[in-house]
Parts: sequence; structure tokens; C-alpha cells
Amino acid sequence: MKIIDMIKICLQNLLRRKSRTILTVLGVVVGCCAIVTMLSIGIGVQNSQQIMLEGMGDLTLIQVYAGGSNAKLNDEALNKFQKIANVDVALGKASLDNIGYTIYAGEQNRYQANWAQIVGISEDAMEKFGFELLEGTYPKSKFEVLAGQFTAYNFMDSQRPDGNNMIDRWSYMYQYNPDTGQDEYNEDPELPDPYFNMLGQKLTMELYSYEDYDKKITQEVTVTGIVKQDYNKDYATSEGFIFFTSDLDALEKLVYPTKTQNNKNESTYNEIYVKAMDISQVADIESEIKKMGYSTYSMESIRKPLEEEARQQQMMLGGLGAVSLFVAALGITNTMIMSISERTREIGVMKALGCYLGNIRAIFLMEAGFIGLIGGIIGAGISFLIALIINIVSSQMQFESIQQFFEVLPTVMDPANSPVSIVPLWLAGFAILFSIIIGLGSGFYPANKAVHISALEAIKRE
Repeated sequence: MKIIDMIKICLQNLLRRKSRTILTVLGVVVGCCAIVTMLSIGIGVQNSQQIMLEGMGDLTLIQVYAGGSNAKLNDEALNKFQKIANVDVALGKASLDNIGYTIYAGEQNRYQANWAQIVGISEDAMEKFGFELLEGTYPKSKFEVLAGQFTAYNFMDSQRPDGNNMIDRWSYMYQYNPDTGQDEYNEDPELPDPYFNMLGQKLTMELYSYEDYDKKITQEVTVTGIVKQDYNKDYATSEGFIFFTSDLDALEKLVYPTKTQNNKNESTYNEIYVKAMDISQVADIESEIKKMGYSTYSMESIRKPLEEEARQQQMMLGGLGAVSLFVAALGITNTMIMSISERTREIGVMKALGCYLGNIRAIFLMEAGFIGLIGGIIGAGISFLIALIINIVSSQMQFESIQQFFEVLPTVMDPANSPVSIVPLWLAGFAILFSIIIGLGSGFYPANKAVHISALEAIKRE
């Protein structure tokens, strides 16, 4: 029997008892909707947790601290970390310790900053670390630096009267709310321009040791780029300067020239950042670093329990949906058994005409598979609509026109907007495939029963 003939017989048999077929398909639709909706909510919860963690910090970063006496943070350690499998970049971070400084800018040192966060980053890894530049370029030469996004607001204007010689940006970032009686953070403040443009500015650093305040050493630095504020990478991205570590070493030698080369024959770091190529590799890399005797910290310690919790929620929700699909499977089995009982004579005729047992089995399996396929497609489509409704209601969106509704609709399930329910294409495809498998599995026993019916007995039956 040709495959096209088997498909025709299959469709004819399904349409012969339309009401029964529709009710059986409806059972699959309900089961498919239940499992997809439940899993989509679990995926939405997991996505929200991921967004929350990403807001707390780079999930691929591992902070490394000195361990015992043999676990120092120096160039040797940096090279060891870089050689660990799946490490994208290892970056050392140092600070300017035991040195006081005042920073001047403008003609005749008009602008003055008495404080700024100063850190040093290993030269060969600065660009790979992922600082986001708002303007300018990365440093290339000696004593070229990056300035934080708001560093310019730390400078006071010496030609203005005291009390009115600085721009207090914090007064713009926090505004009083009369309803709550508290100052609330303003996410998008309209800050006035700083007194001068930091990009390309040549700054004069006046350095001194805390043992000898009167002895001042000066060093000129040039700002080549402005980096976007990112506390996850360093506070200096907000109100500070980012040097090469070699330049920080040079500044220390200017202030403390009596330090011997043996005491400073290589760069040492306050901490080292190790960036994994992928979030899934963080745990293995962190384990390797700990084996070397170092202390570490990463978001993995928070992410892993949340991921396990989300997975358990998905399994629980998926299990509840699977119960509905199991009930639908019983419905398919019942429908196929009834169909066989009604078509016993037809089966006997096919056998008498020499039809292969495999073809008879295939016809009944195909009918069950079609029920699963149709129910899966309809169920996946309805599940998608349910997810859209859940997200619209939960976000409390208000639409002023139909046009606005259709404009916003594509963003309702965008993972970046942290929706409650997400139906990815793989989930819809899995639901349809699973429904087909459920249909085939449910039809296996009835199909097997059909091929074991005696042809002679079947023909005799009215």
C-alpha cells in the first residue's frame, strides 16, 4: 500500500467520527497548553533571575585574592591564570597606596581635585576587560589614562567663591518626593555640564608621601578616553582614573625612590580579575584557581542555587502540565480502541485482500499521530496567546489605540523586558513533537490489537 493511500484512509477515518476526533484532539490541546504554559512561566522566572544577577555584576568574572604566603598576586600568578582552559583574559588591578595627591587641570591649574579613585590595570588586558568607552580611545602610551564618567564633577573651580565652586551632581541624582517624604534616586538626571571637558585634557598630578607632606613631586598625565560608569568593574569608572599598572609603579618610584629594585622587580596587584569565555565555565575555572591556594569570589555562588531553584520549579510546573497530557493520552487510546471495534470487518477485508500487517499497523499509528500533531500545533498556538495575555496583564500596559497595541506586541515576550511568561521556539517545537510521540505511544496498543484480529473472524462480524 502506498503512503499516500495510507494517509487518505487515515484522514477519512478521522473525519468519519468528527465529534469524537474533535474531543480527542481537544484533550491533547489542553494537555499541550498546560505543559507549555507551565514551562513558559518557569522560563520567565529563570530569565528574571538572570537579569537580576547580570545587574549585580558580570557573571563571567572571578575576583581572585591572595591566599597564603605562596599565593601572591603578581605577574607570575597572572600568567598562570591566563593559561587555565577557557579563560578569556586575566587582569591585574592595583591601587595607589601610601601616596597623597592633588590633581590640577586647565590653564594655571584653575581646576583642582583633592580626591579621585585611582586604579591600575595590566596593559595587555585593558581592552579585553570590556570597559565601555563613551568618548575617546584606550590609552596606548605611558601616562595616558581613562577617566570615569563623572570624574570631571570632582574638580572645583578656584576662581569661584567657596561654597559655589563645585557642581554637586548628587543633588540632581536624588530628588525629594513629597508623597513619601524621602529622597528618591533619579535614574535619568539632567546634569549640567562640568566646568571643563575631560577628554584630551592634560592633568598635573601633585604627589607626596604621608611621611613628608612638604616634598611634592609632579607628573603630567593625558586623558584619552571617558569610560561609562560600571561599579561591577570598578568604582573608578564613576569618579576616578584608570592607569596602566606600570604607570602606577612609576608614580610610586617617584615618591619613594629609595625602594630597591628587588622589592619591586615585578608588578603586584591588590586583586586579579579572571574573565571566563562563557558563564558555564566559571565554576571549573574557579575550582582550578582555588587549587592553587587563592581565595575567589564570583556570582556563581549566587547564580548556582538560583539556577537549581528555577530548574526545580520548571520540573514541578512541567510535571503538572504532563498530568493533563497523560489524561489526553488515555483519551487517544480510548478513541483508537473504539475505532478498531467499529472497523473490525474493514480490517478483515484488508487482510483478505493481502494487505501487509505493517500497513494496517501504520494506518492506526498514523491516525493517533495525526491527533497528536493537530492537538500539539493548536495547543502551542494557544499557549503563545496565553503567554502574551499573561505578560500584558502583569505589566499593566495601557494602550491608547489598536495601532499602539500592535506596535508594543512584539516586545511583550522580549527576554530583555523580563516578562512573566516566555515561549521560545524550541519549547513550541518540543511541545508539538512531544504531542506526536504521545499520540504514537497511545496508539501503539490499539494498532497492535488491530493486526492480531483474525481475518476470518473479522469478515464474519456484522
